Amino acid sequence: MVLLLPYPNSLTPSPAERARSVLSRPNPATVTSAEVSLHLTGAVCHTTFEGEVTLLVPDQHRVLAEIGEGSLEATVEFTDTAPVDLRDPTRSLLWISGDLSVPPLSEARDRALSVLADDADERLLDLGHGRTMVVMNPHLVVHSDQEGCHLLHPEEFTDAAADPFGRWEGPWLRHLEEDHPDVLWALVTRCGTQLPPGRPRPLGVDRHGLRLRLEGPDGDHDVRIPFRRPARTPHDVAHEVQEMAGLDQRQH
Repeated sequence: MVLLLPYPNSLTPSPAERARSVLSRPNPATVTSAEVSLHLTGAVCHTTFEGEVTLLVPDQHRVLAEIGEGSLEATVEFTDTAPVDLRDPTRSLLWISGDLSVPPLSEARDRALSVLADDADERLLDLGHGRTMVVMNPHLVVHSDQEGCHLLHPEEFTDAAADPFGRWEGPWLRHLEEDHPDVLWALVTRCGTQLPPGRPRPLGVDRHGLRLRLEGPDGDHDVRIPFRRPARTPHDVAHEVQEMAGLDQRQH
């Protein structure tokens, strides 16, 4: 369970939003079919307006041989890992079941250009230069984290939007952990709620709030500290955190 501090107007991302956000980060994945189980490291993932999930994988990856010229019925498990070195790095799991296929390079390029029109993800430029596109047509989507396990209808998953800070959060959380531990302790001290003892570690951030993990002698405890208003930019995130910590923003 995640302890949500009782602040007014507290909002949290929906399960579908959290699932979409898992795909926006370079998380490890495992492709499992009736015959094989194959690991993918840092697969580049996007979701199209039609609900298909695209992945860029190395040209010589075995999954391409398994798919061949047809399709492969499989489940892809994405492990959402924390960007800092926690005792338990797994934040959530996302399972997507469906049919995998490899489109022709010309079609793959058209798909990449369509994505680039709304998402300037430079990793897509690797297509055709050591990377091949795989397309999944989802039939079943399940997301599980400490707030519960949720079966998502494919349309619900498609209509949701990933959090805008999905790719930005990793470097920022590592910066917070390494350079500003005083901010983490100040957040715990000033939250106005008695929390379990433990060292505060940055677990995650989204437009609605910051998540901390308290690593204590009796185990780990997660706490969510909501922002007063949804953040629109990285500057908004930093401003909210510094203000809640009661620190001089000029020093951070």
